[in-house]
Amino acid sequence: MPFDDNAKTNAHVLFDDQRPSPHGLDEDSVTGFVSAMCFRPMEDGEMVVRLTGEDGEIIDLRTNPVCAGRLAIALLDLINQNGWFDVDLRVSDRASEVARISPIRRNQFACSPAYD
Repeated sequence: MPFDDNAKTNAHVLFDDQRPSPHGLDEDSVTGFVSAMCFRPMEDGEMVVRLTGEDGEIIDLRTNPVCAGRLAIALLDLINQNGWFDVDLRVSDRASEVARISPIRRNQFACSPAYD
């Protein structure tokens, strides 16, 4: 079954209804990964993400395109906010804007004229 408009609508509802809480999250309880690869959608429209853990363990995750897209947007937004990369991204669906991430303008100077 392809990922049709009805499946997309249901996936958005499920994403919002099942959004995980940050309560109880601590650094000792998370699994780190050092590499990731996304693969073409399967016949049912779901996607596979393969992660390589810090210890070399392979972790395969399966998700729908809505969850994958919203996760990608959230990750890019965090990366942009923290200044690790400049992200300039517009995401739309059916001509409606879903997200807009713009590079954060910073006034950072390598050296201050006051100390020259």
